[in-house]
Amino acid sequence: MSKLVTLYTKPGTCNQCTNTKRALNTAGIPYQEIVVNESDKQSIDELKLIAEKKGVTATMPYVLVMDMETKDSHDWFGFQPDEVKKLAKELQA
Repeated sequence: MSKLVTLYTKPGTCNQCTNTKRALNTAGIPYQEIVVNESDKQSIDELKLIAEKKGVTATMPYVLVMDMETKDSHDWFGFQPDEVKKLAKELQA
């Protein structure tokens, strides 16, 4: 099972971003980090739209997990340690 994990974060101090990175690192999950600066209005608007569709207010961090074989995706906003644990189990299978 091959998965591509992309983590969208804020620059500077964002506790939820830091905790998510720490959890992914501790679980040994490789990821690509994309830092979304305040000047990147297009990315911010896209993330807000995704959050709105999911019915959440948080926009950072945003984690997108893409299964490279099936092209299915799974995503979440904010620090979600249970999601990180679930992903770690999937990657070990």
